[in-house]
Amino acid sequence: DVAPTITHRYYKDGSECLIDDGIGRNPRKITPREAARIMGFADEFAIPVSDTQAYKQFGNAVCPPVVESVGRQIVPLICN
Repeated sequence: DVAPTITHRYYKDGSECLIDDGIGRNPRKITPREAARIMGFADEFAIPVSDTQAYKQFGNAVCPPVVESVGRQIVPLICN
């Protein structure tokens, strides 16, 4: 389904993006890997920083698939 926005301050309290576990327990924060996936990063993308720093970085990131798409559209214009 659609995910809420991941903000750069997600690491503070995580209230912007909680996941219902589906069995009535307390919702949980998404993991840094889940944040990376939501933002379009491949599973092979290394996250060599702390969880706090990872949330900040993914909250400020531009989705790689978006950058790739824009690049594919502007390269022909630049190269002509």
